[in-house]
Amino acid sequence: MLQPPTFLVRNPLRMQLAALAERAHVQNLQKDESSHDGSVHELRVKVQAWVDTMTPTQRGRRFTTIEVEQLAGLTGKHGGAAAHHRIAQALRACGFQPRRDWTRAGRNTRFWSLTDREFK
Repeated sequence: MLQPPTFLVRNPLRMQLAALAERAHVQNLQKDESSHDGSVHELRVKVQAWVDTMTPTQRGRRFTTIEVEQLAGLTGKHGGAAAHHRIAQALRACGFQPRRDWTRAGRNTRFWSLTDREFK
């Protein structure tokens, strides 16, 4: 008995399947990059606009993630609350550094404060 043919007129079937898988992989990567980078970019623009309106006294203050979300008017992808890891990426891109309050009263809360390079 002969094996069934594994090629069509032009390319072998395994090469066509490999090309199809590669095309699907590239399309998925492009879709993932555009959806993730777009939302972080929008959050970064909103955070930067909020930072630009702050007074020097406010720039020296530390903020929690929830405060930043409310003060900068950040919303999530579908209109709800924004994801905290996306807010953190946007804050880092705008020059904020995370700090923790390890005291009993602070309850290990994460705060964000502007670095010195932002004042220059």
